[in-house]
Amino acid sequence: MSGKILYIKKTSKGFTLIEILLVMLITSVLVLGVNTAFRQAHMLWSRVEKQRPVYQKTRLLVDTLREELACLYLPKIEEEQQPQPAAFSLSTLQDGTVRLSFLTMNPVWQGTYLSSLPEKVTYEFSTDPDSGIKILTRTKQLLSGEKPVAAEQKKTIFSGFSGISIQASDPDAGSLADSWKNELQCSQKPPKAVKMLLKWPKDEQTDFEFETITKIAAAGQLTPP
Repeated sequence: MSGKILYIKKTSKGFTLIEILLVMLITSVLVLGVNTAFRQAHMLWSRVEKQRPVYQKTRLLVDTLREELACLYLPKIEEEQQPQPAAFSLSTLQDGTVRLSFLTMNPVWQGTYLSSLPEKVTYEFSTDPDSGIKILTRTKQLLSGEKPVAAEQKKTIFSGFSGISIQASDPDAGSLADSWKNELQCSQKPPKAVKMLLKWPKDEQTDFEFETITKIAAAGQLTPP
């Protein structure tokens, strides 16, 4: 019996060079896309984090003004009393200083409380003569009726604004859109609303303007009994 030798042909399995190059190309495209998305998300996160103090300051100021203006105090005016005290005053000085002053029964700042006595509150946007930085100061003074019963307390609450614009609506105007004024004095009627535009300095991360309109809803019931 003659022996037979079997030869088994093995077929090698694997990837060709073209297939490997194709996989490397697809992987590189995916990695590049993920990296680009990550960088964009990181830049957006950095921008939001840098603007966070801007949003916080703006929200605090707007909320405070809204609560204070909602409780405006208009003193009772006697016929022989001249001149009539201004319960609301908005003015712009020659040096560009914007001053907003009013009487309120709710003088809040980083807190809320209703006072039994009115307070005169003044917000003033000006330039610090020493540093040249734009600052916003808040002055309060306790009153009894219309007479001061305490000394003024002035405090710098914000710095870093590049500009601020405040307008008030004329209470005697028919249309709100046509009633905005940069200068307004009110003794017996409050303005219908106050519009404020806050501007922050521009740099590579921050370019921010915030505009808000605060309506004075308590216009008919401002003088305490």
